[in-house]
Amino acid sequence: MDGRAGRVAHRLVRAVPDRVARRRARVFGGRRVIRRYGRLLALFAAVETQYELEYRVNLVFNVLQQLVVTGTSLGAVLILFSYTTTMNGWSVAEMLILIGTYYIVQGVADSTVGPSVERLLEHIRLGTLDFTLLKPANSQFLVTMRHFKVRNLFGVLTGLIIIGIGLVQLNAALSPLQVLSFILALACGLGLVYCLLHCLATLAFWFVRVENLLVIYGAFVDAARFPVDIYPGWLRLTLSSIAPIGIAVTVPAEAMAGKLDLLGLGAILVATILAWTFTSWFWKFGLRSYTGASA
Repeated sequence: MDGRAGRVAHRLVRAVPDRVARRRARVFGGRRVIRRYGRLLALFAAVETQYELEYRVNLVFNVLQQLVVTGTSLGAVLILFSYTTTMNGWSVAEMLILIGTYYIVQGVADSTVGPSVERLLEHIRLGTLDFTLLKPANSQFLVTMRHFKVRNLFGVLTGLIIIGIGLVQLNAALSPLQVLSFILALACGLGLVYCLLHCLATLAFWFVRVENLLVIYGAFVDAARFPVDIYPGWLRLTLSSIAPIGIAVTVPAEAMAGKLDLLGLGAILVATILAWTFTSWFWKFGLRSYTGASA
């Protein structure tokens, strides 16, 4: 009996280092993967930045265009609030925070996922996606993060400035919890926009031309300039579930303005995880229907 107990104890002692070694391998292996894709992302951004700087005049005019669009949007809101003090519970300072968040989300999406999705649609239509699928990297990462439009990042800077102006007018102390909630909600919002664009592009495996869906997406993006709760029920449901661009902007703005509770933060976190899981599955499912140029 003692001999059997000794053998069991010896096996347990040997198993512990093996488990620790496997766990460390997973951790360090995950870090290596993150570093690898981080370097790829930095390389893609550097190449696209060099391309953008080749056309400096175009870059300047694009920035001026964004300034005009931003000024027009702010002017419309200020004119609206010249007739009222609140809009469905949103003050002018909170609306500025919302608009700033909108430009951050739009700037990031138009700089990263948007250009890559446009190129993905072209590859699917021409049957040239094979070159991407054969590369030794995650295909979903390559098709959604390969191309950048660095000039659109100016919208992110504009959004941060507008949020700063809104916080000054709000005249309220900003707690660390609000900042953390805003960062988490903003990351979730960007994740939802990524999933939406990627799913729309994946539909091209069956319908080939889905550019009109991107036009509809642009209309929903324009609607996100205002809080989701000011719209009628059907549109509020659409902006919160089918095309969640509305909550991708409104929820982070609520967090920064101190209007978001833990339940709302948890809801957008769960929604992002579910959307990300579905998007990964939908992409793999769509690849089964892809017909390359060599087929």
